[in-house]
Amino acid sequence: IWDPAQVVFDEVHFGKFASYYLRRQYYFDVHPPLAKMLIALGGWLIGYDGHFLFEKIGMEYVSNGVPYIMLRGWVALFGFALPPLAYMIMAESGYSVVASLLVALMVTFDNALVTQGRLILLDNIMIFFMLAAVYSYIKFFKLRYKAFGAQWWTWLLTTGAMLGCVVSCKLVGLFTISLIGIAVLYDLWRIIDIRRGTTMAQFAQHFMARAFALIAVPFALYLGFFYIHFAVLTKTGPGDAYHTSNFQMQLIDNPLTKNSFDVHYGDQITFRHRDTGVYLDSNTSRYPLHYDDKRVSSRGQQVTGSKKLTDNGFWMIKPVRDIPEFEDFLTRRVAGEEISKEEMSKWNVHLTDLVQLEHVVTGTNLRTHDVASPMTPTNMEFTTVALNDTAAYEDTVWRFLVDGASHSNATNLKTSSSFFRLISNKHGVAMWTHKKKLPEWGNGHQEINGNKKPEDKSNMWTITQIKGRKATAADQEEMKKKITPMSFLSKYAELQGLMIKHNNALTSVHPFQSSPLSWPLLLRGISFWTNNKEHKQIYLLGNPTGWWLSDLALVAYVFLMVAIELLRRRNEQVVSSIVHRHMIRSTGFIALAWFVHYFPFFLMGRSLFLHHYLPASIFAYMMLGACFQVFFVSEYQRFTLRSWDGRARALIPSTVSAVVLGVLVVQQFVTFVFFSPLTYGTTGLTPDEVNARRWVRTYDLHFQK
Repeated sequence: IWDPAQVVFDEVHFGKFASYYLRRQYYFDVHPPLAKMLIALGGWLIGYDGHFLFEKIGMEYVSNGVPYIMLRGWVALFGFALPPLAYMIMAESGYSVVASLLVALMVTFDNALVTQGRLILLDNIMIFFMLAAVYSYIKFFKLRYKAFGAQWWTWLLTTGAMLGCVVSCKLVGLFTISLIGIAVLYDLWRIIDIRRGTTMAQFAQHFMARAFALIAVPFALYLGFFYIHFAVLTKTGPGDAYHTSNFQMQLIDNPLTKNSFDVHYGDQITFRHRDTGVYLDSNTSRYPLHYDDKRVSSRGQQVTGSKKLTDNGFWMIKPVRDIPEFEDFLTRRVAGEEISKEEMSKWNVHLTDLVQLEHVVTGTNLRTHDVASPMTPTNMEFTTVALNDTAAYEDTVWRFLVDGASHSNATNLKTSSSFFRLISNKHGVAMWTHKKKLPEWGNGHQEINGNKKPEDKSNMWTITQIKGRKATAADQEEMKKKITPMSFLSKYAELQGLMIKHNNALTSVHPFQSSPLSWPLLLRGISFWTNNKEHKQIYLLGNPTGWWLSDLALVAYVFLMVAIELLRRRNEQVVSSIVHRHMIRSTGFIALAWFVHYFPFFLMGRSLFLHHYLPASIFAYMMLGACFQVFFVSEYQRFTLRSWDGRARALIPSTVSAVVLGVLVVQQFVTFVFFSPLTYGTTGLTPDEVNARRWVRTYDLHFQK
């Protein structure tokens, strides 16, 4: 765990998040908080203050004073527990000592699990809780004839607690909840059978007990971890911008609480797009008459999005009606006359108001009209027109649709704290931009146009400043008093929505992403870290022989069950009834566990990676142990329905089983050692040595030449 002494792969994220917890600065991530809080807890226990932010792969730990060995060691404790948990699951499921030991040793010498377990990453923490949940449920199920006893309740509640923990590490923990849910439905279906003598009152007791322990308890824990998350992260941080203005204003020292003013008519304001960060800008440049696709423009004044705020980014907000009092008010403001707060409040811009926006530098009004925009022909062009152009008046009238606000006459438009859509009153389109830059004639700016889907969340803007207005200490105190408190459940609901939205949006192509179809075959890994000078690298890759043998075991189980069932139809008993029942129940449960932790990835549209298969890979190893039991343990019934610490565990069934165990473990260990330079990154490899480890041509290892 001490090598390399540099930031590796996703330590860039999860180490950084741990630092934010210790600094109490708010951040945003698509994963629930438990695993990251546990990493932060490890840092807190050793006195780490979170001063290092893990900004990029390859940054040095030692020179920056980071106790990385202790942080990695803390995470490694969870990985250390995986082999014993795998052993106990197999033993409690009725498998012999050799089968259980085989699974534990295969897990121990799996390169991918070791790679994940020795770095500041989340997966092994999640897998720990996953296996703990499965183990607890098996213990609970075996007490089904001692229902409602102390041990029965203990293991049922422990199962619920572990389910709450696994889903609080990553949302893929829902797969584990699905697994246990299916097993519970089977159990309840068995209980309700009238032939078992169960009354409906007794069934209701069983149902309610499971609903409480396996639904209410996990959900309560999930909520609880988010409560701690919000309680710790009380200061403004890099995650603020993802949230609504009201959420942001709950955080200590957030800029919105320092610079939020009521907007008044006559104010010269700037508009900034929430997603891309550009400012609404205009200048005397015109759209070209003809675009590259031969379409014709209006030749109007360009309205664009600029990354840099200049004088061209200021717009004066005006009432749509000619009001003599406003002209007098504006004249006095321009002249620098001091105006009382009471009079200023008369000219507040309300959310129900219709307004015009005058570009200050060119003295023209913002307009959208029924002309196709330069780069998005389905949307409407934005331009400006002369102040006295009465023919275009209706095109210059706008209204604000503020996110999450009550649109009443008493609600004021504010700077910074209000995210809104700017809607054309006549056409109903919303002002919108995107990251792609305009051609050369656009001076490197982004296109601004009218989006015909006004409800789209990418239409959000904010007013960042009022020209000449800065907050005084008294202003800031007044703003704090006006902040509307936000309940925990409101914060929780907002964050959940953002997590789901951004998780689904992770669709950008990554050089090391892979297809779920390739994972069991181990066709590709992930580059975690490289040292170009010494030709060292860390490359996430499972143990090839172990994974391929597990694949064979999964296929063998399917074919074996089909063959057994066909023969039973012909009254041919090739296995005893106890073996048959065990293969359906215990081994079938393992097969189901593998399936529910693997198949859902085929339904996802986001970028996927090999490490998403790691939970399923452990159940694949268990299937290997189960098939070993079928083929090499003759006295099968001696081990079924026993405990992992029972005397039957200590027996080696036969010399053949011991030999096969030895062969399988040795090949797993030898393969592990052979690929260990890619697991630990401690040894530089020559091109020949690198290519010798490319057992599959799609292993895109570094330093092949």
